[in-house]
Amino acid sequence: MQTHKKIIMALKATLLMVAATSLIGCSTSRHEQLADLGFSTPYMEGYDDGCHSKVTAARTNKDGYRQDPERMFKEPRYANGWNDGYEQCFVANKEFY
Repeated sequence: MQTHKKIIMALKATLLMVAATSLIGCSTSRHEQLADLGFSTPYMEGYDDGCHSKVTAARTNKDGYRQDPERMFKEPRYANGWNDGYEQCFVANKEFY
């Protein structure tokens, strides 16, 4: 009887792991989600740069800080995307960006 319960528990654990793995494989990146919502390319490029800068916790270009100063002043969509990406990304959530 104990062996039967152990087998059932092992099967349940295996099924749970398979379900979780398949759900993780279906997730999309934030960039893909923004593109699907119709955001412009400059906005998404700015978002990616801002998010990367936040996730890497970089302070200089050598550390991985990414920002195009010229585009920040000339392209409002890039600047808005950069600011949004920097504010919304978190260091603990590298998979999402």
